[in-house]
Amino acid sequence: MAESFKISKSEGEAGGGENLEFGRSYSEKLQTAGRQLVSSLYMLVRSVKLYDPDNAIFNKPLTAMQDTINLIIAMEGKLELQGLRDSFYLNNMLIKVDVNSLDNLRYLQAEMQAKDVGGFTLVRPIGPQELKNFISIFAKDQQNQVEEDGLAGKKLVQMKVTKFSSIKEKLDKDNLAEPDEQKVDRKKYAMTCYARAVFFLRTYLEKMKEGKPLSAAKAGRVIQDLVDVSYEQRTHFLGMTSMREEGEYHVFHQVNTALMAIVFANELQLTKPQMKDVGLIALFHETGAANLPEELLKKPGALSPEEKSKVQKAPLETIKQILAEKNFSKASLMRLVATSEYKQEFGTAVKDSRGNIQMIIPKGQMSVYAKIVGICCVYDALTSKRPYRDAYGPEIALTLMWSEMRHKFDPEFLKVFMKVMAIQPVRVLSKNRQTVSIG
Repeated sequence: MAESFKISKSEGEAGGGENLEFGRSYSEKLQTAGRQLVSSLYMLVRSVKLYDPDNAIFNKPLTAMQDTINLIIAMEGKLELQGLRDSFYLNNMLIKVDVNSLDNLRYLQAEMQAKDVGGFTLVRPIGPQELKNFISIFAKDQQNQVEEDGLAGKKLVQMKVTKFSSIKEKLDKDNLAEPDEQKVDRKKYAMTCYARAVFFLRTYLEKMKEGKPLSAAKAGRVIQDLVDVSYEQRTHFLGMTSMREEGEYHVFHQVNTALMAIVFANELQLTKPQMKDVGLIALFHETGAANLPEELLKKPGALSPEEKSKVQKAPLETIKQILAEKNFSKASLMRLVATSEYKQEFGTAVKDSRGNIQMIIPKGQMSVYAKIVGICCVYDALTSKRPYRDAYGPEIALTLMWSEMRHKFDPEFLKVFMKVMAIQPVRVLSKNRQTVSIG
């Protein structure tokens, strides 16, 4: 039994590196078990910073984790957990977690990487004592290097731990080995996918004005390409959203919103089909505005009450277009719900005497897709040049969204979006200035 829980020195030694290839089919039972496993591991790693591993407080959580591990082995015949790129994979399947668990997941990965632990594998059931030996690796005062079979005096028997350094070395080697021409080709392909989306939406809006609307379902292939390329080209992908034509604001605005929504959904760990759904919703979220008079869209000054009324009715026109589609499907229904919700304010802001937002009281339940599209739509609108104002820079736009406009969005989603855009939602303003006003 001494052959099973050790730290491997190279991710690729045993199987040519195939353990870094993730893409098995989805299993709801394995997902549930995986979330339980990661949650238990997080709680144990946090607790071992405060209490000795032999403390009785660990008895129940260790037994719970043991039961989860042994269940997975009974289901799958093995258990392989790996942390990679802010995510965890269980038997090569990405473990999906809700947005409120992302910080816990990142904390766990940081603690594991600090101990050079990238994950572990098991092929046989395990007992609580061996789990306790494993958790001891993360104890507050533990400074010894983790060897292939665990810590001195607390050896591991049934488990095999994968070194984080070996995973990182493999990834770095693969990235360095990638030819520059291949990197350029991928960037060009990302640009091609973006151009196809712009061309499709431009054609779609033209046909709509002619009274010969195209089926929204025809955008499926375009959005799927954007979903696929976003996995590998996130940096180039987000960079493309800075490309705009002032004369075609709504075309580029809707494509850019779709791009950001897809990347945002990926960060929220939505599945690829869900990323495609939200991308389609975002691509068509403001098609009703295309029917507004051109002079109204380009008016540089303030709008009259009558003109404001026309602009405010544009979302209703979008909803009417969805309802008028010939083949009304489940996807059409999701678009209908999200389109009717994304402009709604998430909550009511409670401010102090200085006008700073102290808390936000939610008004009701909004769909996840509506929350994503709402945030991406406002960000792209703020960073776009309009006839009545210049474009705001990314930092100013996000500052406005985090201060004056924060009640419009789910705060937890907004935090994640700011991380996606590489802007942290703290220290955005100086201590003596907590708000920014528009205009």
